Amino acid sequence: MEKFKSNPSKTVLTISMGFLVMYLFAKWNWAIKVSVVIGLIGVFSTYLSQKIEWLWMGLGGLLGLVVPKILLSIIFYFFLFPIASLSKLFTKTDTLMLKNERKTTFNDSKKEFEKADFEKIW
Repeated sequence: MEKFKSNPSKTVLTISMGFLVMYLFAKWNWAIKVSVVIGLIGVFSTYLSQKIEWLWMGLGGLLGLVVPKILLSIIFYFFLFPIASLSKLFTKTDTLMLKNERKTTFNDSKKEFEKADFEKIW
């Protein structure tokens, strides 16, 4: 695994541009002020740039722990669970053979194999 190469000036520039884009789309006046302040910090202070990058990466790590769980929960409960419930409700066949109505789960196959079946398996 390759080690993360820290570049605080690029991180601060990216955050500053993000606030500018936020201003362009949402027309929030505070976003342009925050962008200018963060940009000036990035230009004049290496120490504060490193601290901003540390906070940004910490926020990214925290979001990386939380957001996938929320998204997967939403996908499961709003998409997969209703589809599975409807399928179980309206399907007559027991495809997994969970009801155990037969003595065995073995299925007889009446297929005759030829030499050509084994030549190109994949």
